[in-house]
Amino acid sequence: MELRHLLYFKTLAEELHFGNAAKRLFISQPPLSRQIKELENELQVDLFHRNNKKVALTEAGQYFYAQINELIDHLEQVKNTTRLIHEQVSGELRLGYISSTPKGLIARILEELKQGFPNLQVNLIEASSQSQIASLESGKLDLSIIRSHSPNEVVVKKLLFKDELCIVGNSNNLRQTSIDQLSKMDYISFNQDYAPEYFRLSEEFCNKLGFEPKIKHQCNNMNAILELVKLNIGYAIAPLSMVKGMSDLSVLSSSNLKHKLESNVYLAYHQDNSRTGLMQIIEKILKIQK
Repeated sequence: MELRHLLYFKTLAEELHFGNAAKRLFISQPPLSRQIKELENELQVDLFHRNNKKVALTEAGQYFYAQINELIDHLEQVKNTTRLIHEQVSGELRLGYISSTPKGLIARILEELKQGFPNLQVNLIEASSQSQIASLESGKLDLSIIRSHSPNEVVVKKLLFKDELCIVGNSNNLRQTSIDQLSKMDYISFNQDYAPEYFRLSEEFCNKLGFEPKIKHQCNNMNAILELVKLNIGYAIAPLSMVKGMSDLSVLSSSNLKHKLESNVYLAYHQDNSRTGLMQIIEKILKIQK
């Protein structure tokens, strides 16, 4: 019994028509009939009922079809995994990300990579955009999720998604708050040196609303910022994708305030690190957001 016997049988079992099956296999009908007969002779069973009007699987044929389907699917997985190992989609992937990356997106990325590249170990490193760019340049990271729009000769950026910004406060303190009142409230910000791009966008957002934010506290992590907001220490500006659905926060999106502001989130890598395996990983991650 050879693999071609199984492939020919599987195709005929799905088409239940010798002519159609032969077309799918790009062969003529007599060789297909001959291969099926050889398989039946080896198994010493009839796999198909045949007459001038139709072709149908016998009970033995139905069982055989179910079994070889699993076998062929497993063989495809083995082939794909073997090819991925050859293309170096195995070993370790050092993936950097900013703290304002939606955790649901991180989970989807990990799941997709697990399914597509089972031999790949993904190590997550949270860091600022600036720090990640430096790590890409030095080879300490393979791939990064960043916000920085600064041009860089050796770092290639692919747009992952556009992230709308919003104002977030404690679940009670934004419901009846006017812009004038907001301008007098304490603002919890990213540290300017740590995340200059996000700091610039936040300032731009407040200026569009007509005020200068009164910075009271600065943090280097979006989760820490949101925890302070929940404790009613002040308000913050956050990505809508990260806070949407958080019942313990009140949210004013920039589009609802008629001053929509978006931040571009990129997938970045070093231009010299363009091996086939990494390109496949990038392609799969970019498709998640489509």
